[in-house]
Amino acid sequence: MRAIVLILRGCPAGWLGLYGNEWIVTPHLDRLASESVVFDRHISDCPEAAAAYLSWMGDGPTLVEQLGARGVSTVLVRANRPDTDAPDWFYDGWDEVFDSRPRQEDKSPLDALLHCLPSILERLDARPDFLLWIEIDRLLPPWTPTPQVFEEYLRHEILEQELPQAPEGKLADSDTPGDADGSGIAPQSDVEEPVEAWRDPPTGVFDAGDAEAATWLATSFGSIITVLDSELGSLFEQFRARGFDKSATWIVTSDFGYPLGEHGQVGVHRPWLHEELVHVPLLIRIAGGLQGGNRVQAFTQPSDVSVAVQEIFGSGHATGRGLLSLARGEVEELRTYAISSLDIGIAAECAIRTDDWAYLLPIRTAEGETREPMLYQKPDDHWEVNDLRARNIAIADELEAILKKA
Repeated sequence: MRAIVLILRGCPAGWLGLYGNEWIVTPHLDRLASESVVFDRHISDCPEAAAAYLSWMGDGPTLVEQLGARGVSTVLVRANRPDTDAPDWFYDGWDEVFDSRPRQEDKSPLDALLHCLPSILERLDARPDFLLWIEIDRLLPPWTPTPQVFEEYLRHEILEQELPQAPEGKLADSDTPGDADGSGIAPQSDVEEPVEAWRDPPTGVFDAGDAEAATWLATSFGSIITVLDSELGSLFEQFRARGFDKSATWIVTSDFGYPLGEHGQVGVHRPWLHEELVHVPLLIRIAGGLQGGNRVQAFTQPSDVSVAVQEIFGSGHATGRGLLSLARGEVEELRTYAISSLDIGIAAECAIRTDDWAYLLPIRTAEGETREPMLYQKPDDHWEVNDLRARNIAIADELEAILKKA
């Protein structure tokens, strides 16, 4: 058996077309979604990189150690900058580790990966059982935008006055003529007074009411996603050329979503467990495209990814109640709610999401700040704008009791 795992660091689900975004152009991820099982409510238990790795690998023996003991070749490709590396312990136990890190002379941060991947795939082609794990930090600042793509987003003035609202209809069809980079966006040369993309927005407080800054930030990030999608399309074609679309199961997910001002912060500045931070993508393309196009509404969390990989290789550690079981319809749910928590400095927060509600409970706040518990109705209030706690105290108390017992 074979598995390929792609980690798209900092990728918020709500910024992808396959999760309902109507203005960012992502034809390659859209195609992948049509061939995959899409998990609609994949919620981070702790939206922080080190915690995500612990959930994916376990704390001993790790997933990699378990697979190695079963004779599975384990190969890690680091296509991320050194400053976004995983914890040191994560790199122990892999059979091979390849560095395809961004180089200063590259036009794109993923040039090195696209260059070295064919030789890696050729090596793996001769192995009957392998796990290929690829780390990509393209969505974490500082960003390296393609000017033409950014200018096209900006030219269309895609955002309304308040995030995360957007006008209906995508920016361009995926087959738009003249898209030299395969992004689906035709480069424009007649943009008046060109504005450069915001390459490195500072982590911290953000005024979401500043429409001009919000537009600048969102168009910058949107253009990065579109270019990443084009680069992922090149990766997917290399997988397909080796026949790994038929012989391997692909998993695409993220450690956390990068906040972009939706609730007053850019980056992970405070442990505010809103949708944009905790809701991350999860797609599983089963070998041969089986169950492709199915969507799973059950709550899933990062630890389920480890179980899914074990299921792929028939590990005895798999419970039989994992993501693949959900994908096949063998079980309806793994949990009735999803709980998240995060500590940053002295501030801490926990949250619970059920079919009907999202309840965010501050435990401690940073010095000089106040933050009250919040209750949002789901799924109607997708972006968590209307706090209904004052009108639903009994429901909030019930959810808080569950959190305190967890």
